[in-house]
Amino acid sequence: MEIDTRFPTKLHTTSDAPEPFRSALTESLPSEDPVRLLVYAPAFTTGDRRSPATVLAVTNHGWLIASETEEGSATLEKSDFNNTLFLELTSIFLVGQLKISFAAVSTSYSVTITFETVEDEVYREAIDLILAGIDPALTGVAMTDRSEASMFQAWSMKIRNEAHRFSPRGQRLLAAVQWPAIFGGAHQQLAPAGALLIAERELVVISEEKNASVESSSAEDLKEKFGGVITFVPRVRLADFHVSHQESFDVLALELHAAHGGQKLEIIFPSDEEKAVRKAMEQMLLSHGPANQIIRKN
Repeated sequence: MEIDTRFPTKLHTTSDAPEPFRSALTESLPSEDPVRLLVYAPAFTTGDRRSPATVLAVTNHGWLIASETEEGSATLEKSDFNNTLFLELTSIFLVGQLKISFAAVSTSYSVTITFETVEDEVYREAIDLILAGIDPALTGVAMTDRSEASMFQAWSMKIRNEAHRFSPRGQRLLAAVQWPAIFGGAHQQLAPAGALLIAERELVVISEEKNASVESSSAEDLKEKFGGVITFVPRVRLADFHVSHQESFDVLALELHAAHGGQKLEIIFPSDEEKAVRKAMEQMLLSHGPANQIIRKN
């Protein structure tokens, strides 16, 4: 099949993957575990940084990411769904990133795919497949109620658009909280604007881009100027949470556990939104399903 040399391409079979990926996938993917999604992303360069070509495979039991090395071989990172902690989808101007955090040997790890694109739907499809693999009991149990869109009406346009786009598909939205950016002395931005969506199967955290100087031109500054991060947290991974107050903001800390390890994920929000965030987490605890078995600490 024809492979796009600029943007991610969905492959039909492992034999469609270019070398060295074809051989690596053939050796590493169990023949009895069908591949549900296969995505090739070509290498590209931004500034002085080169991102390697990658292939993402999602199967019935887990996922695998193969990355091309400078020597022309491929390195592999893989995990089953039982050890996948959370996922992040980042937009950096015209560059995207998919980060998957997972646990192994009592330690948390992460692997990142970087791709040049103006459309990340193929990786959103991968995220949906992985989340459904982590918690199949709550996959497609309810259609989204369109009246829930009223939750977003008073939100800022950018956060509202992101909330509509990334609100979990096929699930009831139990709670939603938006907050503005947090600023410190000399109008320095401490944390960007964001939002928390709580659905039946996952929590979705939306974080807007940070402000950057208009004179900036480095890749990192472009990330701050144009980027936004969407974090998907499976509720079955949430073992505990607590809210703490800092000098200029509050922090929602999520304790995430998988079969072979865990990780803490912290969400910064304005202190004025403490009651709303606590109420949203209460809504999650009161909802039905296995993910409500959490010991709350405040």
